[in-house]
Amino acid sequence: SLDINALINDTVKLIRTHITIRNKVVKFELDSHLPSIHGDRIQLQQVLLNLISNSLESMEINGNSRDLFIRTLLKDSDTILVEVKDSGSGISPQDMNRLFTHFFTTKPNGLGMGLPISRSIVEAHGGRLDARNNSDRGATFYFTIPVGGRAYNE
Repeated sequence: SLDINALINDTVKLIRTHITIRNKVVKFELDSHLPSIHGDRIQLQQVLLNLISNSLESMEINGNSRDLFIRTLLKDSDTILVEVKDSGSGISPQDMNRLFTHFFTTKPNGLGMGLPISRSIVEAHGGRLDARNNSDRGATFYFTIPVGGRAYNE
């Protein structure tokens, strides 16, 4: 049993130095009335680390962007939604269709495994991971995860 907001806070603490060195700011909008989820803490932390790290790297390209937003909310009675929204460079239309393909990367030294692995982890927990461009700039990666006692696939 996990508190998704506590998991997010703990994950951000792990990379706080990385965030500070890059001169970025993480802002939170975490629903304080969310029910618990069931899942593997380390795996879900890996997903969050990947999404946050990718957002920070995207914002490095767009030098004047500083704000990274993390939001949680109850999407419906059975599902929590987690969003990681950056103010970076966004995702080109041709890349959007390949983001979750193994070995696809837009990074010079990337392996193209972070997002496919993250999607697999979220799906093993009964959720879905996807992305969209923001209307102004940047992108939002978001995933759903079931609430309550529904077990994930180990």
